[in-house]
Amino acid sequence: MRYDVAVIGGGPSGAVAAADLARSGISTVLIERNLENVKPCGGAIPLGLIEEFNIPEPLIEKKLSSMSVRSPKGRMISMEMPNGYVGMVRRERFDSYLRDKAKRYGSDVIEALVKDIASENGGYTIHLSKGLPPVEASFIIGADGANSRTAEALGFPANELQVIAMQQRFGYCDELKPYEELVEIWFDGEVSPDFYGWIFPKTDHIAIGTGTEFRKHNLRELQRRFVEKIGITETPYLDEAAKIPMKPRKSFTQQRAILVGDAAGLVTPANGEGIFFAMRSGRLGAEAMIERIKNDRPLRNYEKTFRKLYAQIFFGLQVLQSVYYKNDRVRESFVAICEDTDVQRITFDSYLYKKMIPAPWSVQMKIFMKNIYHLTKGS
Repeated sequence: MRYDVAVIGGGPSGAVAAADLARSGISTVLIERNLENVKPCGGAIPLGLIEEFNIPEPLIEKKLSSMSVRSPKGRMISMEMPNGYVGMVRRERFDSYLRDKAKRYGSDVIEALVKDIASENGGYTIHLSKGLPPVEASFIIGADGANSRTAEALGFPANELQVIAMQQRFGYCDELKPYEELVEIWFDGEVSPDFYGWIFPKTDHIAIGTGTEFRKHNLRELQRRFVEKIGITETPYLDEAAKIPMKPRKSFTQQRAILVGDAAGLVTPANGEGIFFAMRSGRLGAEAMIERIKNDRPLRNYEKTFRKLYAQIFFGLQVLQSVYYKNDRVRESFVAICEDTDVQRITFDSYLYKKMIPAPWSVQMKIFMKNIYHLTKGS
């Protein structure tokens, strides 16, 4: 069967793109290799995303406004979000909901692995597993993650920086009771030499994980040490691991194809957040694709728009990670800065809606001087 657009990958970016395309009357197929897939992910989403995409209440397992950060020496800084909350979702339920929404709007959904993509006759022929017949499409949206087969087949630039993350799910036990309504982040070289460890509560379990740059350290050993330092003696009931691309590809648009979400490398440095940017890129990519099909506008407008909206955020977080994640002395200083209430307010307000929040000049100077002091102290 021939479609206007084939969306390859059924995570949040692909499902949002497929839903928006189908809703606009574009013939769309969503191809997902495993509809039962459990994506390794902390599952934290900001209030702005919940509002924009009308995420139903039952999908939000926790609404958390309390957070703490822990330094290498065990210093704890507690923080509160006065203007919103972080929603915690379980990815298998969340992704399934988004795919069902795409299907309701008219997108076909196929469960199969993409084996090959051939460019021919002004479009693409997509060869599938399971003996299924090939799918033909005039355009492609690659939404198939960090190891995107679409990006490789179509010759997109490579993902340059990848983190490998591991997460384990634990049932609630005595050691984890303090975390039932609390997000905790560990900046500790023994837990992660170049990223961080996290503790995220869900309805019936706690997700605990860490990450490190791909092929640099023994991830399983880092995770074992993290669990040991928390003091957990229970056995996890699920282990998960995945690559996280933490730098946008040099280009993620072509004349007849685009990449969205992890496939485009749209996960922010420093905090590793991907769901928001996956869904926003899926929507922006679908809008550009609709304009391309209906009004012959270039697909490169998608990338221009995304970079205009979010390049400053990616750059700022890249600088933060490169400066403050180098060693434990600097990480200790970073946690100390987090105690400042103005730093907390600006951070949380920016996080909730992914906008750089301006601060009064006096506040900017105070934060700048604190950074200089702590960097000097920690270097």
